[in-house]
Amino acid sequence: MLFTGSFNTDCPIRQKIREFYRIDENVAVDHILPFAEVNVSARSRAWERARKMVLQIRQDQEGNGAIDALLNEYSLSSEEGVVLMCLAEALLRVPDKHTQDALIRDKISQGQWSSHLGSSDSLFVNASSWGLLITGSMVNYADKRKQDKFGLLKKTIGRLGEPVIRKSMNYAMKIMGKQFVMGETITDATERAATKEQQGYVYSYDMLGEGARTMLDAERYLKSYQDAIEVIGKVALASGKNDPRRVPGISVKLSAIHPRYEFTHKSRVMDEIVPKLKALCLQAKDYNIGLTVDAEESERLDISLDIIEAVFTDTDLGDWQGFGIALQAYQKRALFVVDWLRELTLRTNRRMMVRLVKGAYWDTEIKNAQKDGMSHFPVFTRKSSTDVSYHACANKLLDYRDSIYPQFATHNAYTAATIVELAGEDKQGFEFQCLHGMGDSLYDQIVSQESIQCRIYAPVGHHEDLLAYLVRRLLENGANSSFVNAIVDESQPVESLLADPVEKTQRLKDRYNGQIVMPIDLYRNENKKNLNGLIAARDNSKGIDLTDINEITSLKQALDNWFVENLLNKNDVPNDAEAVKNPANHKEIIGFHRHHSEDDMRVMIDNAEKAFASWSKTPVSERAALLCRIADILERHIEELIALCIKEAGKVAQDGIDEVREAVDFCRYYAARAIEQSADERLEARGVVLCISPWNFPLAIFLGQVAAAIVTGNTVLAKPAEQTGLIALRTIELMKSVGLPKHVVQAVMARGSVVGSTIVPDERVAAVMFTGSTETGTRISQTLAERGGDQVPLIAETGGQNCMIVDSTALPEQVVDDVISSGFQSAGQRCSALRVLFLQEDIADSVIRMLKGALAELHVGNPTKLSTDVGPVIDQKALDALNAHHEYMQTNGTLLYQCDLFGGKEGSEVSDSDGHFFFAPRLYEIESIDVLTKEVFGPCVHVVRFKGTEIEAVIDKVNSTGFGLTMGIHTRIEHRAIEWLSYHGRVMFILTVI
Repeated sequence: MLFTGSFNTDCPIRQKIREFYRIDENVAVDHILPFAEVNVSARSRAWERARKMVLQIRQDQEGNGAIDALLNEYSLSSEEGVVLMCLAEALLRVPDKHTQDALIRDKISQGQWSSHLGSSDSLFVNASSWGLLITGSMVNYADKRKQDKFGLLKKTIGRLGEPVIRKSMNYAMKIMGKQFVMGETITDATERAATKEQQGYVYSYDMLGEGARTMLDAERYLKSYQDAIEVIGKVALASGKNDPRRVPGISVKLSAIHPRYEFTHKSRVMDEIVPKLKALCLQAKDYNIGLTVDAEESERLDISLDIIEAVFTDTDLGDWQGFGIALQAYQKRALFVVDWLRELTLRTNRRMMVRLVKGAYWDTEIKNAQKDGMSHFPVFTRKSSTDVSYHACANKLLDYRDSIYPQFATHNAYTAATIVELAGEDKQGFEFQCLHGMGDSLYDQIVSQESIQCRIYAPVGHHEDLLAYLVRRLLENGANSSFVNAIVDESQPVESLLADPVEKTQRLKDRYNGQIVMPIDLYRNENKKNLNGLIAARDNSKGIDLTDINEITSLKQALDNWFVENLLNKNDVPNDAEAVKNPANHKEIIGFHRHHSEDDMRVMIDNAEKAFASWSKTPVSERAALLCRIADILERHIEELIALCIKEAGKVAQDGIDEVREAVDFCRYYAARAIEQSADERLEARGVVLCISPWNFPLAIFLGQVAAAIVTGNTVLAKPAEQTGLIALRTIELMKSVGLPKHVVQAVMARGSVVGSTIVPDERVAAVMFTGSTETGTRISQTLAERGGDQVPLIAETGGQNCMIVDSTALPEQVVDDVISSGFQSAGQRCSALRVLFLQEDIADSVIRMLKGALAELHVGNPTKLSTDVGPVIDQKALDALNAHHEYMQTNGTLLYQCDLFGGKEGSEVSDSDGHFFFAPRLYEIESIDVLTKEVFGPCVHVVRFKGTEIEAVIDKVNSTGFGLTMGIHTRIEHRAIEWLSYHGRVMFILTVI
């Protein structure tokens, strides 16, 4: 399962890199500290040099740096700073004036602009604050929601002022963008660079844009890199320097030249990215300029090293010395990557450029690790530890200057001064790098006084493509701990900016920053009290990192062993039993089960009723402790449960991991809530509870229902879906192994109709919990009502036409990511899956184009493979329903795109075309949501266009369907999302304001 062959390495350094991926932070820092140390005399000289630099920077900034002063005044620590960031990243992308006005009104009216008047000595900042204050009043006057508050004059001012405000705001955002973007075209950028180049600077150009979601995007980005290399190369040739270290170069993001640059698609990535990168390198070699592969998210590091090794060792590159890589010091394994690069350069006898950066995705890395339940973070949690890592890497790179050309990217004066000190007399064997628009004063000193080259990292592209870059820059430099932010704050003494990170870190007893919640402690602040005191915080469920080679190698072995041990043949299935077949390949029999008769069910009700007498009297603390033990044993058996999810339910590996984690979270959550509520004497157990769970969450919902019922003292008849009974039976076995008493939970293996006619009407059943179709839920409620007497509680979760509404302020790439995830993950077989996508017509064509391209990149096939994105639907009934819907759509909609099965090569996945339940994901366009008369439970998403002025009508349409479970909103207009949530209360929203 997962992959063929092996990812193991013979290189001890690569193995160390893997071992340090998420290593304990104390271990990582203790390893790195000795390499970061600098002798006392050198440190003293560096400190004094840095102090002079800072004093000069502050002197240079007096009366200058209008944009810098503005960004300092409106930093991300202020609400107004966040408002301006949101406006800057979105406004220039919005194509229609109506939505532009709504966006400006939403953002500007939120700010307390008067509080910033006089806070800065900058005339520019104060003028800007006055402008924003006046603008905030004018856009308020134009707000239709507040029209009753204003008289005719104010409303007229608001209406007439909106076009002027819109034009002014667009102009202001372009000015802000120009601070960070070198030019809208590479030609503009190289021309603008001439002034700085005459002062001794060189450039590395970065072509702006998000990572590719489609192959068309990838080809467009590749073409932009090729065109840029041509322009940059000609500038380099004209300089006559003929040395990649002394001429401008280019930075390349691998995610831009391939839409599936992911570890899970490693084989394809190696086959397709390596030739593309090599071609760009050969083009750069022709002009003898530098090409640097930019660093990206931590989960891409291992595969990036494989790509780099494949290209860098290619003999076609000859003696070209311009290949470069960016290295992030905030990753715990950075120091070992330096050693690996050193070995690579010595092995090939070719020099490499290494740009050392601190890292630009810290917030994302922290949040993802917490969300995914990882053991540790891949990055340091203290800024000082990142600085230590940077210094350690810098020391090594300086030692390796015979085969590596170090490029130190920093805006920190102390870091720069230390590097200058350690470099000695060699002023040519390395360089510094800074971001365009930042650090001018620092590097003017270094270039002019130290005669050390500085390369400016310069983004190139249209201002509407600024989003990802701008947000990263503002997050980095808008933080209170940022040197760039602190240096312009004269309330901070110079000395406070020059603390040595090694000394600071050595004084720490715990290298880990306790203010950053560890993934396992994500719910530690959920502590509540009851009459018995504080309730212990629950642990977050543990995940498995499918990009960690050490982890997936172990997982693969466990899955392979499980399959060998559990694969049956026809003769192994008793005559009175039903075989359980893999929905992806019917030739594989993985188990069997027998159905209970009506008499069996009545006996089970008797047993449950008897068990209730003692179980309901068991202290809640003991019942909660049982749930916690169940959670623990699920985690210990996660590999076999994932195997069952793959083979019985057709889930891909990540969905299997998520399934187990959700079940674990249910157990711990209900345990904590039961203890919390136990002090309320009005609450008591009801008796025998019937739990009916679906096949699409065969472990999580099955156990979630059961856990909630038993922890509150009830006994349970658990009716799992017929398609996924093996998972339920194995779960109950595990529960019994950790102390579940006899007959407290009994699995009912039978058809739903038999359970509905036998157990549901039984007077001894005190409550029913159900997840499934609206039709079945309605039938259960009617049966319970027919019993008469007191109302029998029915907790039912049914499906609905789940919708996503996207206005023109949304980021298309994020929309596409969410549509693919919600609509097609788990083959669309989730009650919360996206069914209808409402797109504002101004952006509909471009989003649909991107969606079709993203769908083309999905691999529909065997869920045992790591590279599979979409597995089979669950059974023949589901497949028939989806095929019938496709026939219905022939005359009621337009098919926009249909995926290929098995990458267009069916024989490579399963030999028998009738031996599986695969359904190709589809994207349709329909005129109205009314076209859909029932829920389509599978990988189908339906697009409906709407005008920007019709958003309220769209919500009314959604509500008119009469049923819905979840809803998504993509908008930058906050009040719009909140109003939809509060006013249209008939739909349960999952709100996402991006």
